[in-house]
Amino acid sequence: MSQRGIPAPFFQSESSRDIATIRASPITIVQTLMEVDQWLHIFCSMVTNAQILEVLSPGEEESYKERKQVISAEFVLATPYVPAREAQFVRYSHQQLDGSWIVVDVSVDELRQFHRPSTRTVCRKRPSGCLIRDMQNGSSLVTWVENVDVREKEDEMHAILKPFVESSFAFGASRWIATLQRQAERFIYSTGINISPSDAPISPEGRRSLTMTANKMVVSFCNDICNSTYHHWTSSNKTRLKTMEVKTNKRRGDPGKPLGLHRTAGCTVELISSHNRVFDYLSDIQNRPHWERMSSGSSVKALVNITTGPDPRNCISVLAMSNHKDILILQECCTDATGSYVIFAPISPDVFQSMLYGVDQELPLMPFGFSILPNVSGSILDGTLLTMVFQITVKNVSSKQAVEVVTQIVKEALQKIIEAVN
Repeated sequence: MSQRGIPAPFFQSESSRDIATIRASPITIVQTLMEVDQWLHIFCSMVTNAQILEVLSPGEEESYKERKQVISAEFVLATPYVPAREAQFVRYSHQQLDGSWIVVDVSVDELRQFHRPSTRTVCRKRPSGCLIRDMQNGSSLVTWVENVDVREKEDEMHAILKPFVESSFAFGASRWIATLQRQAERFIYSTGINISPSDAPISPEGRRSLTMTANKMVVSFCNDICNSTYHHWTSSNKTRLKTMEVKTNKRRGDPGKPLGLHRTAGCTVELISSHNRVFDYLSDIQNRPHWERMSSGSSVKALVNITTGPDPRNCISVLAMSNHKDILILQECCTDATGSYVIFAPISPDVFQSMLYGVDQELPLMPFGFSILPNVSGSILDGTLLTMVFQITVKNVSSKQAVEVVTQIVKEALQKIIEAVN
């Protein structure tokens, strides 16, 4: 960036600002932002591969005051079609005299000895971050600002996502602050501080175990769906619909996954229906047999439901299918104005019973599901960008056959969903 503050050659500027009330104390929010593991956990749908490269100043003892640290991270969107944005920046936390907190980021790409040239999308942060004010009722008023210069890897971005990304919404302040708001609500509800009257009776231990397992599933899914450094997607076969191009990848040894080689297929389509309509359709378990192979011809019922926010559509459920007695489906649905997710993973009835008793297990999960983004720009305004990801463990078939299977599953499901909601 030049001294005049204009973007460097080949970089585009994006700026956004938003404000919201978060049901968490200022110090809790500061801790979430300054502890990288927590930051990755809370914002798993937006950031991956983050690490602290250097602590410039540890700050005051047992406090985050005046802490400065250099962080590397990749900012991601929940689709294989948009490459991750790589960034290196200093994050600084400061408490002002009035008790409010500031957490600010600024890039240091060319200034650090560990900088390495990138062949992917590069993101340089101008001063960005948040102002956090205590509302004296357990909540905080957060003002979030994002100012970045971006050099996109154009050849890796699909045409239907380009207007959305260039709108400054995809990686903007509204999505960061909405995610923080929803995650704070999730913590309050899932820990039993708030319990919806519609929730099935379940012990605190069972609620905690189910919530923790669902969270692992969501984090795994968000890692699986994005186009990060460690996930190399390649184009698979195309259907006769030009807008439906399925991408695939293969991975082995991912933490929390079953042993073996995994093949994953993902596809993003543009729908004319609203983001809320698509979310409501996919989160309604009665619609599941229409688009999913496994539950086709079956009746589906919820054995357990845990509400995770003031909007009852935010919930964790365990589903049973009448034609599969040996398999249950763990499902989490979450939604806000900036996007939604419907995520699933098969589990066994025995595992479910153990979770009800609060037994913690290192359970291998193979999540699949949908990200549902409101199309705020592009050819279909007020429509939806729907991404589906499905994956299998390769057993008793060739890797090529596995690719064909997952690709066909994604194509069939998306075609049925398009017919139902458009």
